[in-house]
Amino acid sequence: MLDNKTIILLLLLLTMVSLTTAITIYIVKRNKAKKINSDNIRNKKEILPIENLPSGNLSTENYIGPYKIIKLIGKGASSKVYLVTKDNKNFAAKLFQHKDPELLERFKREIEILKQIKHINIVQIFDYGESNGIPYLILEYVDGKTFDEIYPNLTILQKIDIILEISNALNYLHNKGIIHRDIKPENILVDKDLKKVKLTDMGISRIVYWKPITHDGQVLGTLAYMAPEIFEGVLSDPRIDIYSLGITMYEIFTNRVPFEGNPSEIINKHMKEIPVLPSLINPNIPSQLDKVIMKCIEKNPERRYKSISKLIEDLILVKETIKKS
Repeated sequence: MLDNKTIILLLLLLTMVSLTTAITIYIVKRNKAKKINSDNIRNKKEILPIENLPSGNLSTENYIGPYKIIKLIGKGASSKVYLVTKDNKNFAAKLFQHKDPELLERFKREIEILKQIKHINIVQIFDYGESNGIPYLILEYVDGKTFDEIYPNLTILQKIDIILEISNALNYLHNKGIIHRDIKPENILVDKDLKKVKLTDMGISRIVYWKPITHDGQVLGTLAYMAPEIFEGVLSDPRIDIYSLGITMYEIFTNRVPFEGNPSEIINKHMKEIPVLPSLINPNIPSQLDKVIMKCIEKNPERRYKSISKLIEDLILVKETIKKS
């Protein structure tokens, strides 16, 4: 039979052995983790799961492929956009972040469309791929803001100049058989000096001859800017973009969209209600510009501009008239 002293000594010995073992395991795991981080930094391949990426500045081990993540700069329903850098150049990295296979198909289609596009007024694609199973595309970075953030502080002529740049982009797309389908101030990027204007977000764009992804009865876009015929299933007419551009012009010159309310009210107004003349909201709007905007947002597509090129001609005339006045 062991006496009490011996039992206490044995218990102390067992405690010391357990403690030593625990410390050894901790040190081994810590060293292993350090080695993994060191390897990832050297190889520049690690990327955290997208839901765990913070919105502030990130540490140096976070990469999308070979592109170092600087910070989060935007996010939408199915993707996040990060400012990234490679070889001392900045880019915008768009990462897909949804499990819906249809949204993934749209993301892939956006890449295919962007690969066909090269225009000074459309955000350019530079690279694409997957990093740890997450699809991404690398885009031109515009150091500025979206049109909706800056238009309240711009003059009428500055606004017309930006609309002309976007009209040139749409003219290019339409000539290639591509309809953007989501024209709005949020999808227009403008740099700090107002010298660089870029149309972005081709996620729901449609090439007329491609098989549609949209299911019957499914409507994609932003309700406030959508042409009435879309609600009747017309998706392949470039005049859809002319209508959306008209609503965009209405907003930037009056500081409000023409139709507001709940979704069903907005749809009904697009289809039936004639909006108030922009000049009745903003008296600084010349009558010629009134006519251009109202022609863009005619409910019957046949009464709108038949092409963006004709709209461009009229906008240039409006600009010259304003300059002379």
